[in-house]
Amino acid sequence: MLGSGAAGLAAALAARAAGAEVTLAEATSTVGGTTALSSGAVWIPGNHVDVRGPAVDSVEQARLHLESLAVGDISRVLLESYLVNAPLVAQRLEATTALRWQPLPYPDCHRELPGGMGRGVRSLEPLPLVVPSSVSALVRSPLPWRPPLTVTEMVTGAATPELVRERSRTGTLVGGQAMVAALLHAALEAGVDVRTSTRVTDWSPDGVVVDGGKRRRARVVVATGGFERDPALVRTFLRAPVRGLIGAPGSRGDGLRLAMAAGAALGTMSEAWWCPALRVPGDEIDGEPVYRMLFAERARPGVIMVDRRGRRFTNEAQNYNDVGRAMHGFSAQDFRFEADPSWMVFDAEVRDRYPIVSMRPGDPEPRWLLRASTTAGLADLMGVPPETFVDTVDRFNASAQAGSDPEFGRGRGEYDSAGGEFTLRPLSEPPYYAVAVHAGLGGTKGGPRTDERGRVVHVDGSVVPGLYAAGNAAASPFGMAYPGTGTTLGQALTFGDSAGRAAATD
Repeated sequence: MLGSGAAGLAAALAARAAGAEVTLAEATSTVGGTTALSSGAVWIPGNHVDVRGPAVDSVEQARLHLESLAVGDISRVLLESYLVNAPLVAQRLEATTALRWQPLPYPDCHRELPGGMGRGVRSLEPLPLVVPSSVSALVRSPLPWRPPLTVTEMVTGAATPELVRERSRTGTLVGGQAMVAALLHAALEAGVDVRTSTRVTDWSPDGVVVDGGKRRRARVVVATGGFERDPALVRTFLRAPVRGLIGAPGSRGDGLRLAMAAGAALGTMSEAWWCPALRVPGDEIDGEPVYRMLFAERARPGVIMVDRRGRRFTNEAQNYNDVGRAMHGFSAQDFRFEADPSWMVFDAEVRDRYPIVSMRPGDPEPRWLLRASTTAGLADLMGVPPETFVDTVDRFNASAQAGSDPEFGRGRGEYDSAGGEFTLRPLSEPPYYAVAVHAGLGGTKGGPRTDERGRVVHVDGSVVPGLYAAGNAAASPFGMAYPGTGTTLGQALTFGDSAGRAAATD
């Protein structure tokens, strides 16, 4: 197994359960990759976790919903496999590891489309977990600004300073760290040979070469993550601007290069899990710069986003993937991407009530924050046309005062208020503030095409013997879509499990 995120660990556990001798090779010095930096959420239609309320999910409803989102390079065969296997994998992992799920109080991202479900039905997150220190020491550290709290605790107001202190004292893991630790502990107990700082540099049907050594015979599951940390691959395959990288530095395209060398057919290569991202000077992972994904900040009452022309360009309260994609708008006249960078704009009430990325109410104002006493003055600081920007704010304020957003429909969808608040309020309390927002991504989602068993498909349509792929290292079956919170890790666990079982039994 190459890679130790959700896909690689799920593959290792599945292969070991099927009787195979398993070595898991991780290129970096810690286990977990981008999974360990995430919330650990999974989107699992028809899952076994108890749902409170009248909602009843089904494969038919989930299929209907995915059909309503079928835009771009989708794979109906893999989607059907996902609908059948995802709930089984989620239940099996809970039965065989320390991983425990709880419903996440988020609806599907496009709940209003056919087959969509409301809060707490399809999205799950791990419960907090304590593992032996020998295991937790191997897991990639969390982002330093992420508190040891579940998403549910943060959204429902259950988060307290006392809880944070207690979690820190006891070494309790949450989110993606809890997922990685649970799967890693189970893998070690099952006899999986886990090797960090180990990079596979070559593959052929005769085996793999590890760190330039001798070739070893092995079936290989590629779960190395995406290719967003390789500038040459990004320039070759991604059509959109990429400045805001938020994932782990190990996503260098190792698996993609192995698959291409084997003659693999590729899919969804221009797609990624897009997001709006903000750069706080000094933020790094393993010595490389890292951005912060904007979640709740952009959806709060009294906040809007504008492009380089000073105009709103999207519903700011949508899911991060769709807001990130909206930042790819291109102006043929000016020959530039108009929303990269864009600006998140808010007023004094927001500044006084809410944390904004690393800035808390009452904190000194950092250099990356712009401030002006008028909207025209703020436009000058942002470098956008003042007349256009002032008109944008005035029109938004008038609509928000009336409780609507006729331009982009903000507040109409159930997902828009998933953070617990109605998202519309005029920007009416000076001074006014702005921060630069960049087009970012959480990981690429293009790679070798696979069949429903995770086997890599050759360009001639045959199967590449001995080579399998899953997670962000494989072509995503979802095309452009992000159906719900946790889609990325849901498909990583599911197809990682399939690839591991196939590699053990072929």
